[in-house]
Amino acid sequence: MSVIDNIKEWLATDASDEERARIEAQVNPPGGAIAAINSVAITGPQLRAAIETIEHIHVRSETDMLRQAHLLSAFAAEYRFKPEFYAGPALHARAMALERWGYRYDPNGRTDKDAFFEAGARAPLVETPEGVGFEPVAFGELITSLEEMPF
Repeated sequence: MSVIDNIKEWLATDASDEERARIEAQVNPPGGAIAAINSVAITGPQLRAAIETIEHIHVRSETDMLRQAHLLSAFAAEYRFKPEFYAGPALHARAMALERWGYRYDPNGRTDKDAFFEAGARAPLVETPEGVGFEPVAFGELITSLEEMPF
């Protein structure tokens, strides 16, 4: 019997109504998964540190993606991001979105790094043709406005 089968059997027989409701809310959050991921509050320096924990893993397979996800979930737990269930996935989604945006719109890495990571932490993630990412024009404008701030 697979792990999924075991979980389904447990849910069908042993889980209380409260446990089933809690699991249902986590798996199908109000507003959807992107809304749940966007609800995790992250700062630019935190996002930068999270990405530094996975930058040594070059993604060549699904296993590499899982290693990154595991490290980011541990990072999120250590720093007590809330909501806990979505913190690791939020960091991972933002890391992938930043990489995708940088590759496409700033391949030479000329963007101010502090503004880049701060924008990556603040900008809402949206569904794009390539998956979850940033709306490209709005994200670029956010970076520009952050670069111009006097701090």
